[in-house]
Amino acid sequence: MALPIVMQKVKSQMLSEMGYLRAANTLFVKFRNNGAVYAYFGVPSEHWQRLRAVASIGRYMQRHIFKKYAAARISEGEKATSAQTAEAA
Repeated sequence: MALPIVMQKVKSQMLSEMGYLRAANTLFVKFRNNGAVYAYFGVPSEHWQRLRAVASIGRYMQRHIFKKYAAARISEGEKATSAQTAEAA
């Protein structure tokens, strides 16, 4: 069963979208450079609220999220998918 994650488009040089699953304290981000989606686990909802209000999402992620919360890549992204499609042809 898939979890209902609503991804919001954001104005950021680093991210194109982000979402938050409050029931699991999990932050989801989609990186602009490669389209990969990562989940960050155990992120308090305060970070989600601040991320939606800060001037620089990338700077906030670097200072408060990266290397502080466990993460997993959950999607390879569009560029990887395009490369895989080319290999299959």
